[in-house]
Amino acid sequence: MCESSAYMITPEGETKIMDYVVDIIPNDDGSLTLSDLLGGTKIVQGRLKEVKLLKHKIIIEGIAV
Repeated sequence: MCESSAYMITPEGETKIMDYVVDIIPNDDGSLTLSDLLGGTKIVQGRLKEVKLLKHKIIIEGIAV
């Protein structure tokens, strides 16, 4: 399986925001749309910081809104 877990990092620390992520789509407003294996979606304000393919980990840096 190639699904990954997405984590948001902020000055307060790291928080898991979604499991089984299969797609990441950047939006025109600077946000990211994450989609999971079952078709669920989540829109987050942040920028893609790092993807660790062997660890199945996606790290998104939070943007203050």
